[in-house]
Amino acid sequence: MGLAASQGRYLCLTARMSDLVYEGQQISQQRLALASQQQDIANKYNDAMNNKIMQAKIIGEDGNVQSQQLTYDVITNKDPFSGLGMRIVDLDGNVVVPKKESMEVTSKNAEGNEEKETFTNAAGFITKYMTDLSPDKANEMGRWNLAKLVEYYQENYKDSNITINITSSVDTSLKKEGEHYLFDENCTDPKYLQDMLSSGQWLLQQSSPNENEEDGLEWKEMTWQGSSQIVEMYDTSDDAAAESEYEAAMADIQKKDKILELRLEQVQTEEKAVEKELDSVKNIIKENIESSYKTFTS
Repeated sequence: MGLAASQGRYLCLTARMSDLVYEGQQISQQRLALASQQQDIANKYNDAMNNKIMQAKIIGEDGNVQSQQLTYDVITNKDPFSGLGMRIVDLDGNVVVPKKESMEVTSKNAEGNEEKETFTNAAGFITKYMTDLSPDKANEMGRWNLAKLVEYYQENYKDSNITINITSSVDTSLKKEGEHYLFDENCTDPKYLQDMLSSGQWLLQQSSPNENEEDGLEWKEMTWQGSSQIVEMYDTSDDAAAESEYEAAMADIQKKDKILELRLEQVQTEEKAVEKELDSVKNIIKENIESSYKTFTS
């Protein structure tokens, strides 16, 4: 093999070796990513197998203890045989309730007939009845509570064809004078409720008779851990589904990893072959150079 041919062959082998090294690095990165996914799947599986739910222990009319999942209705139900007679408050003392106030608007159409609409937020009313507002002002007022919006409307629009009433479907007995509501639609979701109680963002308060209170009740703050009627238990309802999902996901990852492992072995084998051929070509080039120098020096 001539010197030029040897040099060309050497460059081709060097380029091939570079490609193989790069491919090997890419495969290693993909296997690392799969290992990370494997860990995430394992963590998700462990969470599912070790998750807990809060349950209320209530003594029924027959004297037997009944276990029920802790829900907003169970917490606030005042019937001692089916509820705990408590309320939920946030860290500022606001009483957590699930339903927002609603605005009932009665208007007259072109024929003089009455039409009724219900709005549960300020934005919907503004969009229809306060179209003269600038976008910035509308966005600001869209966050107002309904009582404040109605007051503003009645002062600034004075539309005799519209009658507005604000209604509330919340349990007013949960709140005393001077206290405020925290409207949160999600509090009826047992998981969300449990998360808020577990994290300490919401607290429970137990009612008890108090002659000094106008309504005869006093609300005493407590943590759910401090209640003998609330316990935390492992939730086994999702274990079978979690195990099936875990096994399927792990099998898929192991299959992908095996394919990558085999390809990596092929790449490494080819690297050794290319490296061996590179050494051979280097020797040929060396011999050619030495032979050429001998010609000039003789």
